[in-house]
Amino acid sequence: MRKRPTHGPGKVQWRSTVRAAALAALGAAIVGGMAATASAITVYNRTAAVAYANANWNKVVNDGYFYIDSYPATYIGAGQPVPAGGNDCAHFVSSVLGTPGGGLTIPNRAGTYGEPGAARLDELLVGNSAGGYGTTYKYGVLVSSVSQLTPGDVIGYDWDGSGNGSMGGIDHTVVYIGNGLVNCHSNSRLGANWTLGGADNYFFVHITLPDSIVPTAPNNVSPASNTSVSNTTPTLTASAFSDGAPGSTQVAAQWLIYKGLSLVYDTGTDASHFTSMSVPSGKLSVGTTYTWQVRYQDNYGDWSNYSTPSSLTTMLLGDYNKNGVVDTADYLIWRTNQGRSNALANDAIGGVIGQAQFNQWRAHYGQTAGSGSGTLGSGEVPEPATCSLMILAAVSMWTRQRRSRALSLPYFVGSGKL
Repeated sequence: MRKRPTHGPGKVQWRSTVRAAALAALGAAIVGGMAATASAITVYNRTAAVAYANANWNKVVNDGYFYIDSYPATYIGAGQPVPAGGNDCAHFVSSVLGTPGGGLTIPNRAGTYGEPGAARLDELLVGNSAGGYGTTYKYGVLVSSVSQLTPGDVIGYDWDGSGNGSMGGIDHTVVYIGNGLVNCHSNSRLGANWTLGGADNYFFVHITLPDSIVPTAPNNVSPASNTSVSNTTPTLTASAFSDGAPGSTQVAAQWLIYKGLSLVYDTGTDASHFTSMSVPSGKLSVGTTYTWQVRYQDNYGDWSNYSTPSSLTTMLLGDYNKNGVVDTADYLIWRTNQGRSNALANDAIGGVIGQAQFNQWRAHYGQTAGSGSGTLGSGEVPEPATCSLMILAAVSMWTRQRRSRALSLPYFVGSGKL
């Protein structure tokens, strides 16, 4: 494969004074028409960049010029088929990255859009001052392998090693479109293997700006909203990650739990629990209602919006009369319903009411709504026999009180009046 020229400034040879003046005027018009500056660019539209590369791999780019024999460029017309041969690689990549592609500001040189020199273009993208632009257009970094690239990134080639490992030896540049494939001018290629037959040195440029497409906001899946959970360490689950940006993957999530308006738990950037997270012990209290939501981050650093909050209530297990405390009154409800299939409030067991429900009540005896684990030692929990005596005593006292009140009232036989 023949060596591409670097298009350095010393190689500029204008064919005529008229052509030079015309191109200079065109360059001034292009520069004057740029709306954004490099410092104002905060996102990179990878989707648009890759789409432009796929649509124009064999066409003249939007400014209508094509570099056939280095400088100067030949005007052919936007969208026309590219001529054979040529040295249009950096001009093509400039349009893919910048206007009308990915939206980056690329400096214009030699009267056409963008930077026509392969080495200078790739150097400016990583802020290498040897390219002549300093750090003004630093949008990315050099990485060590193609596996670290995402669609819309750039690869530079030093075919014969003339740069001795430096970017100054780059004589060809292409757009990476994913899956180990690239698009490029001037030997127009669509989906070619990234090695292009082999080079002495490769330079992998990863654009680090966030992508303009952010992940889709997730949906809370479970627990279903407005339901109760039987413990204070429930597992929260949200929908799968979704992002329209090419090559996008999930790298983190952030989970929030509120009690009313008060934030009670925030995972921060969580790189371990992407779509499911078990609430750590000690964060929630029993008998309390909470709301939770989550958002996702992709490999471009973009965050989705938070999911719509949903609520859950932690059961106060054993509180069968729902008065906010597990006490003897709940035992009485258990005793009354024993052997039946009645549904009890705050019962995580269900089925026929029996020993399991008693053990549940016993384990949480003395616990109140809003408390933590609240489980008392077994020695502090009344035994069934003790409970029976307490209930009998309560019933006996209630009966005596009613009899006493009845005897204290005046009694008039046959009068019908008091």
